Amino acid sequence: MRTIIIDDERPSLELLKRMIGKNKHLEIVGEFTDAIDAVEQMETLLPDVVFTDIEMTYLNGIDFASLVREDREDIQIVFVTAYENYAVDAFAVNAVNYILKPITEESLNRTVERLLKYYVPQQDLLQQKNRNKILSLGSFRVYGSEDGKAIKWPTSKVKELFACLLCEKEKELDKWQLCDILWPDAAPEKASHSLHSAMNRMKGALKDAGFEMTVQYNNGRYRMDIPDYFWDAEELTSYLKRNLVVTRANVLRFEKMLELCQGELFETEDYLWAEGLRENIKKQCREAHNGIADHYMACKNYHQAEQHLQRLINDDPGDEEAAVRLMELYFLTGNKVKLVQGYKRLDEYLKNELHIDPKESTKARYQEFIANMQKPSK
Repeated sequence: MRTIIIDDERPSLELLKRMIGKNKHLEIVGEFTDAIDAVEQMETLLPDVVFTDIEMTYLNGIDFASLVREDREDIQIVFVTAYENYAVDAFAVNAVNYILKPITEESLNRTVERLLKYYVPQQDLLQQKNRNKILSLGSFRVYGSEDGKAIKWPTSKVKELFACLLCEKEKELDKWQLCDILWPDAAPEKASHSLHSAMNRMKGALKDAGFEMTVQYNNGRYRMDIPDYFWDAEELTSYLKRNLVVTRANVLRFEKMLELCQGELFETEDYLWAEGLRENIKKQCREAHNGIADHYMACKNYHQAEQHLQRLINDDPGDEEAAVRLMELYFLTGNKVKLVQGYKRLDEYLKNELHIDPKESTKARYQEFIANMQKPSK
């Protein structure tokens, strides 16, 4: 459940953050020391749950709950407070629970049980039933409508043939092109026979699983047609091509689409012919993470921005641009320890793995951040 936490005392906020971070059902998408800032971010973050203190400066928790419920009745509110005398007021705004500080793992788990009873998640794209389903971003699995189990392919070549036809389903593939991809070392007659056999076995495996498709053959060329299907790679890339700019209105949809990317295209398979498509999808995903990070940085939602910048660095530890932006984030949030650690990791990776130093511009930015953090406050 998408969760935001609010407490005007930083130590209490950090404790709440650590406790919630241990619960697999809760994902922190925002943290605030000012409830007014949280109100301004509600439409951007779209939380399912809010854990908030009650006695706070400027806007207290009760008034906050009343305010957000005017627009979002579905939001579940949990009060975490040191005072017992607000219980009546808390339940007047339909709070799910009222937890006294210090919060414990036991009290949090009981609260989550209540939250789950009323939580209605958005329909997950991957859970659509009675539809051909293809997952290829990570492990390569294909599902029909028979028993909900992934298709068991007769041979690895049959599976690869399906992948070839899938990736080129908008085109017609020449018979000899398929032979060169799948049986590059075989004699033409042997390769042709193998292709014919694999094609029949592929059709049989798909039919047995209830996967609807047809393969058209015309003048030595094949083309696969799937009438109704979900393919994670196509779903993701189509969305990213149609939506080039991350905005307040679509940022959550961007994040939802990127959840489809559980790895590289056909990551578990050794398909050299798919390398170009694989790299193109990686590039699109990195651009999307960059765009989302830019959006959250502009909104001063540093927690979410950090997640996307860190994802970029995890995928490519040598990405100096992402590393500098993450250092900037730590500078803005006053986290000198993480800033220094981030630069050290980049420096060590570049020297140990690529045998180069960081760019002079990267060094200069790092020194600038450190120097400004060391200046005494006025």
